Order: sequence, then structure tokens, then C-alpha cells
Amino acid sequence: MRPERRTPRRRAAPRPAPAAVLRTAQRLAGFTLLESIVALAIFAAAGMALYGLFNTNLIALNRTADVSRQVAVVRTAMDYLSSIDPRQRGEGEVELGDIEVIWTSTLVEPVRQGQNVIGGRASFDIGLYDVEFVVHHEGRALGTWKVRVAGYEKVRGLRPGQLPF
Repeated sequence: MRPERRTPRRRAAPRPAPAAVLRTAQRLAGFTLLESIVALAIFAAAGMALYGLFNTNLIALNRTADVSRQVAVVRTAMDYLSSIDPRQRGEGEVELGDIEVIWTSTLVEPVRQGQNVIGGRASFDIGLYDVEFVVHHEGRALGTWKVRVAGYEKVRGLRPGQLPF
């Protein structure tokens, strides 16, 4: 005998859901006001944190730009001071455009007779000076700096304006 074959049963059509289940499904379909407020609060907190970070970076960028401008101003003052002879002008003040430089110099190493390449007497006497200077830019003091400058004077040989004969 053969075993009976069972035919698969058809599933019954789904029964309509009770009213309570439908109401729950409708409530879960969208955001509630409370959920929206919580999401907005989280978004606002994250935005404030990002704004704080952005603001801090802008402040640092402005400070960096200020320091860069000050470096250029101080470098201009140092270039000028390295071109003067502190033996002739031990102190003074000068205006370089909108930059004002006030300096004083102090002898660090005594004035000595210079030497040429082979060890003989050179034409110059040389001294080493500390030049301390204050820089003012646009009416604001930027600070006090110090630079070492060699002071020299031609004491042997032909002097400027002197003829060789």
C-alpha cells in the first residue's frame, strides 16, 4: 500500500487585526512631539560644540596673523639697527614709515684692533655691542628686543674722501 499523499493546505486568509493593534501601529508610524524635541536638543548641543571649536580656531588664527605681522615689523627694525654703527650712534630713535624704533647700545667686548686674513693689522678697530630696542607700531608698543652688533671704525689706511696722493 501506498502511503497517502497529503496535499498542502492552503493558508487561511489573514484575519483582520483587532482595533487595539491598529491604534498601536498608527502611533508608531511617526515621531511624537517629545521625540522631536529630544532630537532637536541633541542637534543643538552638537552644533554648540562645533561652534565653540570653530570660534577657538578663529581666535588662534587671528593671533597667529598678529604675530606674523609683528615679526615682519621687528625684522625691519633689526635690519635697520644692524646697518648702523653703535660706536657713532650709541642711542637714538628713528621712524621707518609707521614703525618707531628707540634703541640704546652697550659695549660688551672692548674695542680691539682688527686682524686681516694673514694675522696682520687690519684697517679697522672693532667692538661688540648689545643693542636693546623698543618697537612701536601704529601707536602700540610691541616689546623690547636685544641684538648684538659689531661696531667698527676705520683707523688705518685711506679714509673715505681721502685721496691716495
